[in-house]
Amino acid sequence: MFKAIGHFSYRRRFAILVVYAVLTPLLVAAAATVFPKLKAGGFEVHTSESWIASQTLEQEIKSGGADVLALWTAPSGTVDDIESYSAAFEAISRVEKDPSVVSHVSWYETGAPQLITKDKTRTFLMLTLRGADHEKFEAVKRLEPLLQAPPMTTQIGGVVPVASGVERIIRADLIRAEAVALPITAVMLFFIFGSGASASLPLLLGILSLVLSLAGLRALTELSPVSVFAVNIVSLLGLGLAIDYSLFLVNRFREELEVGGPTAQGDGVEAAIVRTVETTGRAVAFSGFTVAASLLGLFFFPQMFLRSMAKGGILVVLGCVVLSLTLLPALMAVMGKHVDAWRLPFMGPRKAFDTAGFWHRLATAVMRRPVVVAVGVLVPMILLGVPFQRFDPAFPDYRILPHDDAAFVANEILDREFDGDQLTPIDVAVTVQGLALSRENLEHLWVVSEHLVHVADGRPDLAPPKIVSGLFTLIPGVSKEQLINKLSTPREVLERDDKTTLMGIDAFAAGSTMRFAILLDMQYNKPQSLAVVHAIRDLELPGVDIKVGGPGAYLIDLQDILVAKAPWMLGTVILVMFVVLFLVFGSVTLPIKAMLMNALSISASFGAIVWVFQDGRFAEILHYTPLYISDAVAPLLMFCIVFGLSMDYEVLILSRIQEEYKKTGNNDQAVAAGLAKTGKLITSAALLLVVVIGAFGTSHIVFMKSLGLGMALAVLLDATVIRALLVPAAMKLMGRWNWWAPAPLARLWKKFGFGDVEH
Repeated sequence: MFKAIGHFSYRRRFAILVVYAVLTPLLVAAAATVFPKLKAGGFEVHTSESWIASQTLEQEIKSGGADVLALWTAPSGTVDDIESYSAAFEAISRVEKDPSVVSHVSWYETGAPQLITKDKTRTFLMLTLRGADHEKFEAVKRLEPLLQAPPMTTQIGGVVPVASGVERIIRADLIRAEAVALPITAVMLFFIFGSGASASLPLLLGILSLVLSLAGLRALTELSPVSVFAVNIVSLLGLGLAIDYSLFLVNRFREELEVGGPTAQGDGVEAAIVRTVETTGRAVAFSGFTVAASLLGLFFFPQMFLRSMAKGGILVVLGCVVLSLTLLPALMAVMGKHVDAWRLPFMGPRKAFDTAGFWHRLATAVMRRPVVVAVGVLVPMILLGVPFQRFDPAFPDYRILPHDDAAFVANEILDREFDGDQLTPIDVAVTVQGLALSRENLEHLWVVSEHLVHVADGRPDLAPPKIVSGLFTLIPGVSKEQLINKLSTPREVLERDDKTTLMGIDAFAAGSTMRFAILLDMQYNKPQSLAVVHAIRDLELPGVDIKVGGPGAYLIDLQDILVAKAPWMLGTVILVMFVVLFLVFGSVTLPIKAMLMNALSISASFGAIVWVFQDGRFAEILHYTPLYISDAVAPLLMFCIVFGLSMDYEVLILSRIQEEYKKTGNNDQAVAAGLAKTGKLITSAALLLVVVIGAFGTSHIVFMKSLGLGMALAVLLDATVIRALLVPAAMKLMGRWNWWAPAPLARLWKKFGFGDVEH
């Protein structure tokens, strides 16, 4: 098959170039429109209790999340003077007419003490918006001037401004990462090849892969929601893999043309193209399939965020393989023996590989002391992974923004100056039979309220509620009977005699549903805060159905779904990877060894992101604000991406070792020769990939920064310590068992495998 692809790419080279020349402007046009179509968030699980609670409150009471928080500050005096009152109600009157506004809550309407500071110099209006993320972004731009309430100053915070800020920063980060990565990559390629012509090919495919990545995401947005966080991950995969694959293919093509390496003379350009695609092209194809296979596990998770990563990643990886097996051979075919043109004059002739050089000597030395080397590598790698035992999962909030961002400033004031944690309340949706405001149901709901107020009594493991907001705290200083009498008053009477109470009722009750909001003096992700959520969920009270939402409840549900689905993800990835590697190499031991090797580099990188980012180390050097938590989904993404990238190098090096083994039948010679021919190349490819991933690690979003730098470390460890030391040591210890398979599987491989290459 790969021989046929090689012949096709050579003989139809000009037609292939014309097709790509026509497609490229279309891809650029699609890539230019991707950002407005991407979605913020995407972490929720639609079957979880926290999601059901939020939907119940939004649909029944029109009380949704804090999409927009307009923070009003009195420059002099207080926010309850006559001028501020008048300005606030004028602003509320303006925004409630906007079609995007579902509901609004403020101190002016409810009198709730948690909505105003103790000195009465600040208050805020909370808006819940309807529509998709990009519609909410546009709504905020439209609403911001309407929320101005002079003489009070206005600052805009809330979930939507934070999401909009993240989207804006990610867009800028992508441009900056490309601006950093591409020039450095170009210089490195120039020195790796010693030739401007050779270096231009991986660079060209890398740029085209970036365009393909964004265009692919744009196409996916027409089929399903795609997370804004997918842009950087998918782009770095496309750029990194396209450059890596091009590096291997161009180097093999030069080798086949006798540019720096031995080959049969007189083969010609077509034979060199065919041989390159047949050998290294085959390895690239299956390397791509292993990367794509490693992303399949993300489909087990229901979150849009993870699924969009999987869809975009698989699409881009397969796109890179197609580019590498069609466009690149066509370009090399056109360039022919001029592929080594524009050489650096001071570098002299270069060798594509050296069977008596450093890498051959290193492999030979390692195989003389395989046990010592293996232990010397395993112990520190395992120790690097130990900090992951302290992994403290959470999810991004406003603190991932730069401190000078307007949304960060507003949210930080709300977090600091108002009673309780206003931005992350525990939302309790209580449903009864019949109307919530009937006297009988109000009796049941009073019992719920009392349990919520005293939920932490006698429980030192629970954070005591600072404020429990609801209808029973609406009118302070009155008895239970007076409250129930007031709340059960017919609506038409309240509309005539007590509109203030009616506005408060509308903020907390409708139909058969009542809302309670619990504010703690502790972050939502602390153990004592999460214990409060568990305690409320454990309540069993007559006549009511209780659902708990809010960030803490969401985090619990997220952790539960990750723990439940992770074994399925791991099992699927391992099974698919095993099958692919068996089909490539015809061995059942090599896939197991390869996956154990990958686990080492991944665990080390997991430990590193906890030790650095969760513990707050090197914050000034890396330019981030420590949050002392880790992103809950980061290990999943790192596992799937790094596992695939690590296997990528494993396939490439083992393919070359297998070629040598088929020639000689000697395991030690094959390992040494294979490492000699790929060691420098894999290290160079890894350094290029580290530059690409590391450039994305310059993100101003700490989640992206930790992900980028963690993956860069894993790739660097894998391509140096693991491949240079542990692989030859392990293959020496395994000997002929490297290529072993049970007889039935061996026969199956000979019939259906993809490992046979004519020599």
